[in-house]
Amino acid sequence: MHMLSERTQILLTPEQRARLERLATRRGVSVGAIVREAVDAYTASRSRSRGDALESLCSLDAPVGDWPAMKAQIIDGVVG
Repeated sequence: MHMLSERTQILLTPEQRARLERLATRRGVSVGAIVREAVDAYTASRSRSRGDALESLCSLDAPVGDWPAMKAQIIDGVVG
């Protein structure tokens, strides 16, 4: 992990702050950690390895079963 040394101030709506706080509480991390993760996700290179992409997907704890179920949900989302 990198040493944190840069401070940035942002202004949020009460709703944005509440969503961040709920997410941080659910994940057991700080609001700052959520913001840093979002910045990394938004600014990261799009040329990630397949392994990195798979690891990110698996860490989501998405409510899907096996590949056929996931594929059907993807198709339904595109078609539906």
